Amino acid sequence: MRASLAASLMLTAALLAGCDAAPAQVERVEAPLPSVRSEAVQLVPDEVRYRFPGVVRASERAAPAFLHGGVLRERHVVRGQRVEQGEPLATLHNPAMAPAFAAAEARVRELDASLNRLGRDVERARTLRERNLSAEEELDRLRSEHEALAQAREQALAQRDEAQAQLEELTLRAPFAAEVTDLDAEPGDFVTAGQPIMRLAGIAEREVEIRVPANLATRLEPGQMASVVPTFGAQRIAGEVVHVGRAGESMAPVIVAIPVQNAPALGEPVRVQLEIAARAATRVPLAAVVDPAGSAPYVLALNDDDTIRRASVTPGRLAGGWVSVNGEGLAPGDRVVTAGQGRLEEGMRVRVLP
Repeated sequence: MRASLAASLMLTAALLAGCDAAPAQVERVEAPLPSVRSEAVQLVPDEVRYRFPGVVRASERAAPAFLHGGVLRERHVVRGQRVEQGEPLATLHNPAMAPAFAAAEARVRELDASLNRLGRDVERARTLRERNLSAEEELDRLRSEHEALAQAREQALAQRDEAQAQLEELTLRAPFAAEVTDLDAEPGDFVTAGQPIMRLAGIAEREVEIRVPANLATRLEPGQMASVVPTFGAQRIAGEVVHVGRAGESMAPVIVAIPVQNAPALGEPVRVQLEIAARAATRVPLAAVVDPAGSAPYVLALNDDDTIRRASVTPGRLAGGWVSVNGEGLAPGDRVVTAGQGRLEEGMRVRVLP
């Protein structure tokens, strides 16, 4: 019994000694890398938006006037009326026009009668000459008189046409389809030659004239698109630059055409927005900028081995979720972290999610 107990104790001691002699096996587990998402830095052509005030006006405008002075006899239109091309607008009374036309008409009739009589004399003299009953000189004289009289008739016709045209000018007609916007003279008023009688605005097209600094005008071209927004509204109207004038006193006139459909009323103030190309800009997603409103904004860029480096930036214009930035150490094509920036430090390796 005692021998058996002693044997058990010796076996136990041997097992304990063997356990102490075996080296300890410790399993080491590596921590997972932080996961991030990234986007590539872009280099895109930049555009700068400029806004200029203007007033809507008709592309066709006129201030009709008479070629001669006289008394305004009748006005056929009222303010706000629409007229078609060639429609009578006003009539002038000039006592010298009608008698001049009547005299020119009478002179033409007189010469026509003389030409008919002289033509018969020429035919009679030719017949007598063929029968050798008159001299050749008499026939030549009659022919010369007939030719001179024909030339006098041509001059009389020209004078009659001129008098008729001046008489027709006593009726003022619309040069194009338009709306009467203002009236400058009333029936009974004496008007001089060239004095405007009314103001017309064409109904076909609308435009806005703005003044642009010379350095910007040189970068504009006809056909370039523009946006027109009423000063007291939110409607945006697509326009087109149709004319760029020369700069005078550092400002150049620019004409922007807009469609008549849904166009603001004539005389309504608007703002014209022009987008002018600027030098290419580097931009990153807004989510990549850390502390964009702080005093030292920066982005976390990824090296080729997926380690973090910090790049200070100066945010610029925001458009479509991307912001233009200026900063050293950041080039187009570089990857910047857009998600997972928390607890990241410079030099730390990360895992980039697809």
